[in-house]
Amino acid sequence: MMNLATVQQAPAVNRKRYGDTLVTMLSDGFLDVSFELLDGIKANEAESLLSQKGIAPLPRININVFVIQTAGRTILVDSGAGGVNGWGGRLPQALFAAGIDPLSIDTVLVTHAHPDHIGGLAGPLASPVFRNVQALYVQERELAFWRDEGVYAQAPKDFKPFIDLARNAFNAYDEKIVTFNNEDVLPGIQAVPLFGHTPGHTGYLIGDQKESLLIWGDIVHFPHLQIAKPDVTIAFDSDPQQAAAVRSKLLDRVATDQLSISGMHFNLPASGKVSRQAGEYVLQYDTWSPVI
Repeated sequence: MMNLATVQQAPAVNRKRYGDTLVTMLSDGFLDVSFELLDGIKANEAESLLSQKGIAPLPRININVFVIQTAGRTILVDSGAGGVNGWGGRLPQALFAAGIDPLSIDTVLVTHAHPDHIGGLAGPLASPVFRNVQALYVQERELAFWRDEGVYAQAPKDFKPFIDLARNAFNAYDEKIVTFNNEDVLPGIQAVPLFGHTPGHTGYLIGDQKESLLIWGDIVHFPHLQIAKPDVTIAFDSDPQQAAAVRSKLLDRVATDQLSISGMHFNLPASGKVSRQAGEYVLQYDTWSPVI
């Protein structure tokens, strides 16, 4: 008989087309934290706000990964947590469910190097998980931060394992790393600087003006909460004031332009739009469709 205490959901997969580009949104799983990590709102207020919006008032953060398929390239955007600290780790099953061979992935785009974003890139001793990757793109400030010996020396003891994890991931693809400091990354993909959450935190704009998607990384960790209250920051922000300012500016842009958006901590189907309602920003998820 099935042990009902250990049943997990099937790997979550959703696809959307933006012009000639196919984007597959995959769930790596989740991690559970505490609303006490938030600054600018009390835990009971966060629970109440989510409940009012019909959202389960749980401090659970989803972890998403994206695969972009264009003519001639199969691109992975972040890699989930890889099971570090029991977080995520379901990307291999999700890729299998989506019919994507890990050996077909030839390019990696990194939004930033927190463990729930690069934990799935490498195994021990800097062994690459995606062996046919020819280029790994990372913003130059981001790479410099995680490899900075001064940062490592001054880091709190409990943060150093995360630096080690990031270094291990980057070392696994060391000869394939391509750094950038402008918006031109790949044909049909622009890097969008969103510094604050980390020194080189970056989003990626896919497609053209008519049909495009902005994968905005960690602009929000609790989407409905931080979109309604952009000033709410989280302990993971390296520069909370800058992160909040960037979030407010970006929300104004995507609401005005009605730009399709997604993030690593959205719920599936993982894409949607932001609108203004009653003096606040509101996230409206896209509906899932069996037809792409």
